[in-house]
Amino acid sequence: MANSTIKHGLRKNLPIGTIYNSQAAAIIVALGFAFKLSSAPGIFSEAFGSAAFWVFMGFTAIEGICVIFIFAFARMGGDALLRATNCIFYKAACLVACVWLSAKTVFYFCYCTSYLTHELFTGTQPFLIYVLFLFPIVYLGLKGTRSIARSCELFVPLFLAVVILNLAFLDSDMDFGRNLPVFTTEPSVLFATMPRYGLWLGDVFPFIFVRIRNKKAPYLTLGIASSWTIANLIVLIGVALYGNALKTVSDLFIHIASFNQLSLEIGRMEWTNLFGIIMMSLYSLSFLYDGANQACERALGTALPSKILCPTAVICSALFSSSLQQVTDFALGASGYILTAVAFALPILLFAVAKAEKKKYSGLYACLDAEYATIGKESNAPDSENDGVLYSFKQNCSPKGEAQ
Repeated sequence: MANSTIKHGLRKNLPIGTIYNSQAAAIIVALGFAFKLSSAPGIFSEAFGSAAFWVFMGFTAIEGICVIFIFAFARMGGDALLRATNCIFYKAACLVACVWLSAKTVFYFCYCTSYLTHELFTGTQPFLIYVLFLFPIVYLGLKGTRSIARSCELFVPLFLAVVILNLAFLDSDMDFGRNLPVFTTEPSVLFATMPRYGLWLGDVFPFIFVRIRNKKAPYLTLGIASSWTIANLIVLIGVALYGNALKTVSDLFIHIASFNQLSLEIGRMEWTNLFGIIMMSLYSLSFLYDGANQACERALGTALPSKILCPTAVICSALFSSSLQQVTDFALGASGYILTAVAFALPILLFAVAKAEKKKYSGLYACLDAEYATIGKESNAPDSENDGVLYSFKQNCSPKGEAQ
């Protein structure tokens, strides 16, 4: 019983594939900042001009819809149910998800390393950065979701404090009128162009394979609300600072720290956000890699192909492509529409199938969920310390005054 000791209503050792809602919230924060605030604002500004902030808000709303279905699926134990029923659709969907998450990992990795080698560490050998960046991603991805969640839970509070302080001491001339007009082109053209940028959708999809236990505080809701609010606020301020020149800013999240008032006293402050975004990128890429492994295991019965092919694809893209930026640009072409369709449709379809299977196999679903129904309740099972000892000897060994 040592592995299931309950303290303050929480188990010390969770089942495999289970994390607390506070840990899930920490991962959400990492995903919300890592890539959405690095490359997306500048690319949106180049494509949509002053409408960049409104497009970013639109993608946040779409991501919100996906998150609702993803966590609804996770809460109902859809993964365990569809695996128990040997659902063919779930296996096919997981195979698609494995390819999709692996592609996102490659695209994000190439962008991160391209930025590091061309913008920050120009005198460093690119291959050295590739290896140093890839090793912790693969290590954490192979360790699994729980290791990633624990690491994020330790680092994210400090990261959020740095972000909030940088925003609190921001000092620059801002013109929020630069966020207008909302539509720089015809609305029909804007809505037809937006799906090209589906690369930044679906980062939270690996939560499909995770079971979440609740603590008393609504950490998950707070994590989603805080990260998305701050992310949209930073893009709003970025457009107000740079206007149409935002398209020349390769990483808004790092550059916005240069407007910190404290930089006049202690020097450049970009490094505070730089270390934060590097760590968030490592955790986010590890989470996507782990998601690809989990999807591969459910589709093929083993995660070995994904564990090998995903890092191999990353290395090949970095070594043999003429430019890492070309790899990212490929994701923003016609393939962007495919990424958007998969990110939006897959969670909805999986939730619908899980609901149908739950109704069809209600008895099986009750058995699957029985392990979670007794969490936080003390067991009424008798003490087994003296099992195998004669009853008369138990009487002699019992504490004085104890009723037999």
